[in-house]
Order: sequence, then structure tokens, then C-alpha cells
Amino acid sequence: MLKKYKPFLRASAMDLMAYKFNILIWVIVTIFEVVCLIFLWLAVYSSSEGGMDASINGFTYKEMIAYVVLTTVFGFVTFNNDTMWHINQDIIKGTIGNYVIKPISYRGKFVASNLGSFLMMGLLFGLPLYGISLGVLIGIGFLPIVSVWDFIAHIGLFLVSSVLACLLNDTIAYLFGILCFYTSSAWGLNSLKTTVISFLSGALLPLAFFSPIFRDIVGYMPFAGMSQNPILILMMKYDYWQSLKVILISLAWLIILELFVKLLFSHAIKKVTVQGG
Repeated sequence: MLKKYKPFLRASAMDLMAYKFNILIWVIVTIFEVVCLIFLWLAVYSSSEGGMDASINGFTYKEMIAYVVLTTVFGFVTFNNDTMWHINQDIIKGTIGNYVIKPISYRGKFVASNLGSFLMMGLLFGLPLYGISLGVLIGIGFLPIVSVWDFIAHIGLFLVSSVLACLLNDTIAYLFGILCFYTSSAWGLNSLKTTVISFLSGALLPLAFFSPIFRDIVGYMPFAGMSQNPILILMMKYDYWQSLKVILISLAWLIILELFVKLLFSHAIKKVTVQGG
């Protein structure tokens, strides 16, 4: 059965290779983003009480820089997803009807495509970017390693949480894509999705910087598992029990959201209106 989706996985991986210049631009933009954030946090810690030795909401300056670097790399490698735009185009062109009558799952097509992109980005850019980032951070003492075997174990947990983060991101993109059945404002939906994920996932700011009540609530939502939790696992700020806990939360949310989007799609497909026809 999985053979049906191999062409989508392979096609998405090849599609990335076809636009090497775009990826190069993304790399350059990502580097500038990291540099700007480093200087921003340098100003924050320099002006805080205690200076560069201060700990703000459980993060020292070195830990914050490590978090910023790894989070930015994580977002670059993991969040390459066009699911919502593809669904919107299928609705506009009316081609969505072709997928409904084909002997493949419309949802399965996007899962396979997203995993193909994730694997290709991980192999081509994830390995070198993570390798360089971790090597530099460990070398300059910004990411201390007490035990090599403990670090290797956390890398394994990080890989598991990264795959779940990729799938969660695709599921939420698919959810917003289904909402395009009910509105023609795909751009607005995408802006809302990007803002919510960036704010609640810890990609912009660690959730530790928010109020305790808000932090606890968001911690049990799917968004924390899309950025912050994998990075904190990699930084070994989570022990094994905490790592397993956040992984199970992400897995539970993935199952819940997949069931929800399946029901929502069954309802939305009955009301689809092809624009212009």
C-alpha cells in the first residue's frame, strides 16, 4: 500500500533539488537572521541586572544563543511545507476532484510529499548545519556536554521529536488548507497559521519567558512540540523523563489532529465550490 505514495515522496525530494538557488537564498537569510538575533540578545543581557552572567527565566546568555541558533536551523530544515497552498490551488483549479476519485488518500499524498522534503532537507542541509552549529557551540562552551553517551541518547530523542514536529506542522497546514474550502482568503489563513505557530511553538521566544499559567497551558498544546521541545531535548535541558513526556504529548496531538482533519475534510468536500466555474 505504501508503494502508492513513493512517487510523491520522491517527487517532493527532487523538487527541492530543482530549486537550488532558492535554497541558497534561504540559507543566506537564515544566517543573517541568526546574526541579528545574537546581537539582540547580547543587548538584552548586557543591559540586564547581573550583565552577561545573568540568568533570565532559566536561560543564561550562552544557553539563549545556543537556543536561537538551533531553533533557527530547526525551522529552516523542518518547516518547508506548501500543503496549504497546494490544497488552495486544487480548490481554485477544480483538480481536487481528481484526487477524490483516485485510489489514493488525499491526506496520504501530502504526508508522503512532506516527508520527502523533510528527508532531503535533513540530509543535504540538516546534517551539515546541525554538525557545524553543534560543533561550534560545544567548542566555545555555549553548549556544555557532561556525558558523550548522554548527548548521543538525546540526539536520538531529538530525531524522534523532529519527525513528530514535521508531521504536526504538516497536519496543521493541512487543517488550514481545508479551511480554504470555506473561504477564498488563503493568504490571510496562512498569515494566521504562521503567526500562531511562531508565537506558540517557542520559535520566536522560549515559552519560559511567558507567564506560568500561559506557559503551562501552551506546554500541553501541540505547538511546543513543533520547535521548542525538540531543541530543549537537543540542548539536554530536558532529562529522559521530560523528553519522553513531551514526545508522547506530540504523538497524542498528532493522532487527535489527524482524526479531526479527516472528519473536517469529509464535511468540507461536500461543500467545495470551484472558483470561476
